[in-house]
Amino acid sequence: MAIVVDQRPFLHTNPAVFKDTSFFLANSRLPTPREVRAATTLRSENPCIASTVAFPQQNLFVKYGPRVKSSEGQCMRLVKYYLASSVPVPEVYGWDKDGDDVFLYMQLISGVPLDELWSHIGPEQKALLCEDIRRIVENLGHLKHDHSEIVGSVTRETMTDHLFQDLSDGQTPGPFKTVKQFHDWFSTIDLPPGMAPEYRHWLPDHVSIRFTHGDIHRGNIMVSPDVNAPRILAFLDWGQSGWYPEYWEYCKARLIGEYRNEWKLFAVPHIFGEALNQWYWQWHFFLERIGRF
Repeated sequence: MAIVVDQRPFLHTNPAVFKDTSFFLANSRLPTPREVRAATTLRSENPCIASTVAFPQQNLFVKYGPRVKSSEGQCMRLVKYYLASSVPVPEVYGWDKDGDDVFLYMQLISGVPLDELWSHIGPEQKALLCEDIRRIVENLGHLKHDHSEIVGSVTRETMTDHLFQDLSDGQTPGPFKTVKQFHDWFSTIDLPPGMAPEYRHWLPDHVSIRFTHGDIHRGNIMVSPDVNAPRILAFLDWGQSGWYPEYWEYCKARLIGEYRNEWKLFAVPHIFGEALNQWYWQWHFFLERIGRF
C-alpha cells in the first residue's frame, strides 16, 4: 500500500532540537558540540568517515563530521513517523553545526551489528533475519512522493550517495526530474563535454523511482545479541538515503563488501530476489568507468 509522504514538516535548518522526543523526558539539554568532542575517545581522521560517541546513561549516540548532513536526521524522522511499526530506526533528538562539522543526536541502540553476530548463528536464523530485512526493504518502498517525482535526496536536493562525492567541477548529482534525466547524467560523468556516452542504452529508463536506504550491509543493521533468536533492532546510517531508480538498493547492497562472501551469495538474493540482477553489471560498468567502487 502506497504511503504518500509530506516532507515539509521534517525539513529543519541547523540547529534543530526536538523537545517532544524521549530524550527530554529525563534530560534538559543535548550535549554541546564542544562537550561531544571532549567525550570522543577516537576521532576519525578521515573526513569521509564520521566520528561517533555514545552517552549510555542518557541513551544518546552522536555522530559528527564534515560529511555528516542534517538531511540524514530529516530522513530518519520521516521514516520513523510514517513507518514506525515496520521499519526500525533510531529516534532523532536533534542536530547542530559547529565549524565544518554537523552533529547528529540520536537514540543509542543497545545491540550488536549483524556482521559481528553473523558467523555465530545458524542457517535457519540467517534465513529468518534475511526475511525480516526483506520485509523492511519492501516497507520502505511503500513511501511515495508527495507531489512531482524526483531522483534526489529526501530533502529534494542533490543525491548524497557516496558514489557521487568529489566529482569534477560542474558535475552536480541532481536532483533530477526523471530516471531518464538521471541516467543521461550518470552515463556522462567525467566524459569530455559533448562526447556521447557509450552503452547509454544499458541503463533502464522505464524503472520506477523508489525510496532507498542506500547503504544496506551487515554493519548497518543492529540486532539483539541472542544467537538462538536474534531480532533486528534498527537500521543505521541513513546518510545516503533518498529517491533512486528501483534497482539502486539492490546494486549497492551487492556492491558493498568482500567478493562472493556468504552475505552476497545467500543474503542479498534472499532479500531482493533475482529480478534486479539483470541491471547489476550494466550499472557496475559505469561505476568502473569512473573508478567509483
